[in-house]
Amino acid sequence: MASTMPANAVTYTPANSITVGSAGTYEINYSTTLSVALGTTVTLAVRQNGTVIPDATISRVLSVGVGSLFSGSIIINLAAGAVIDMTLSALLAVGVTLGSGVNATLTVKKLN
Repeated sequence: MASTMPANAVTYTPANSITVGSAGTYEINYSTTLSVALGTTVTLAVRQNGTVIPDATISRVLSVGVGSLFSGSIIINLAAGAVIDMTLSALLAVGVTLGSGVNATLTVKKLN
């Protein structure tokens, strides 16, 4: 007997992502704390199906060894099967150190 996932459930595949089970309006919250080994611009972005969501993108110029909190929240309409994840990029190749404890969070909550 095959089991089926309820339409409103989420899954965590592919790895390091959240896949929504049903279409609707969602609240996405995201954050991370990090520092860099070389001063440069760092961008944290939330993606939907591999495409950056412009309203969920934060870019900052970071100084060496200074921790910075990247945090945000958006409300967005998502289709069933949408895959949500986060990506980090920098203008220069740079070593990144994540904060201690919980170093990155991504939550997706269905509003309707």
